[in-house]
Amino acid sequence: MIRFGLFRIGGFGFAVTLEQIKKILQNSTDYSLPHLPGAVAAVLVDGGELVPLLDLSLLAGAESQLSNITQGYRVLVKSEYGIVALPADLSGKIVAEQKCELSATNEQKMNFGIIGKFIYQSEEYSLLDINFLALEMTQDIWQNQFDTGGARRHK
Repeated sequence: MIRFGLFRIGGFGFAVTLEQIKKILQNSTDYSLPHLPGAVAAVLVDGGELVPLLDLSLLAGAESQLSNITQGYRVLVKSEYGIVALPADLSGKIVAEQKCELSATNEQKMNFGIIGKFIYQSEEYSLLDINFLALEMTQDIWQNQFDTGGARRHK
């Protein structure tokens, strides 16, 4: 049985599979650093590693909601390229696949990092392609760091 984590940031709802979720942090400290790519809002430290916090408002086509969310979750998700963090407000839930309707997306503008729609209790959540987002939204973050040796990319 596949389960999904359902989250919201501002008015944008997103879903990720439960097996991709490493952990959920509440009230973590985020650090804004100079020269981060535009899609990375900040970084946080987890277990001695820097974890990029992705700005999902880019997927929703709205201005960043991160500055408006002072208290909330940081959902740490595993990808093929390392761990990334996703911002979420305090209304997360875990739902089994059987309790929802899943559909693949074919809208051109929704293809960037979104592979389908997850509908649960008449609410729509975008099913995220975490591997694609981790690569596309963070690719500049480690290329400009000479002292990392590509450690995050080659895990």
